[in-house]
Amino acid sequence: MTTKIEGVYSGEAGRIRWRDPYNKHATADIEAGVNFCDHFTGKAIDVTNTWTLLDTSVAGDTTPTLKADQPGGVAEIQLDAQNEEQLSGIYMADSRPFTLNRHLNYEARVRFTVIPTGAVIFAAGLCSDHNIAVDSLVESIIFRADGAAAITVETDDNSANETSLVATGVTFTINVWYVLRICCDNYSAVRFYIDGVQVAPATVFNMSTTPALQMQPFVRIGKEAAAASVGTVQIDYVKCWQDLS
Repeated sequence: MTTKIEGVYSGEAGRIRWRDPYNKHATADIEAGVNFCDHFTGKAIDVTNTWTLLDTSVAGDTTPTLKADQPGGVAEIQLDAQNEEQLSGIYMADSRPFTLNRHLNYEARVRFTVIPTGAVIFAAGLCSDHNIAVDSLVESIIFRADGAAAITVETDDNSANETSLVATGVTFTINVWYVLRICCDNYSAVRFYIDGVQVAPATVFNMSTTPALQMQPFVRIGKEAAAASVGTVQIDYVKCWQDLS
């Protein structure tokens, strides 16, 4: 008799039960892990269940928004030319649902529609508790671009393992989409990828001080000192995935 395998959702998050309908005793549970993805396809950014907006401006406009009529959905964060400190972005309000040592991965697809200038710092990735000053994040794994479009990467596990502004050799081009991925399958040697190609492979990015560190995804752009500098980033999606246990 030919064996027939059917996939049945078991009712548990991230778990599928496979069974042989010809043998009621032959079943297997496949643990698929924890998967998060926001494609920004609604009418507004979900600030009820998912994100908190970073929006720091006195006289300017830095409110993150969803852009209408964009294929697949797009969120936008921006700085304007007001001569002031500004911050625009999204994060999870320090509710940190993802665990470093569960083979955590982060991915975001982003593009600049206005290339950053001057005092602007773009950053995207994973952090513990957020801080307005990007260099004051206690633990972090991030892509960044400071005052221009050259992409660097860095990690900080609040120890001597810290790396800072490691060059990737990649520069943002205006209106071109880039897929930024962080792979923590080995948290003692975190890997960074841009468009599927590993960057800064000669550097060891060690996050082993706190293996069970809880983290959150974020994307942000800011001016940490008063300046008239500008920059606009569009976000196609943000993903995180990890093992259940």
